[in-house]
Amino acid sequence: MLIMNFEYLAKPPVTRKIKAGRVSLLSGEEVGEHSTEKKEEIIIVLKGTATIILEEETIELGEGKTHFISEGKKHNIKNNHTTDLEYIYVVSLFD
Repeated sequence: MLIMNFEYLAKPPVTRKIKAGRVSLLSGEEVGEHSTEKKEEIIIVLKGTATIILEEETIELGEGKTHFISEGKKHNIKNNHTTDLEYIYVVSLFD
């Protein structure tokens, strides 16, 4: 059984236009495809390697690396590696 660990770091109503969280994925886990509809997102890898499926592109993002995801992009974050993955996401919310 796959269990993703997730924790909000900030979100409305505490913040006005930012939502952030910390995600931990075990080997083989993924967050599931979602879209940056009316928002933008930054992924910051803390530990391991993230496999980002961004539309039709696959991006491998290692420790200490960041990636910007623009508005309206379908994407998924996967841990296709044998080590645990930990990352922070920061989302800017549009009006």
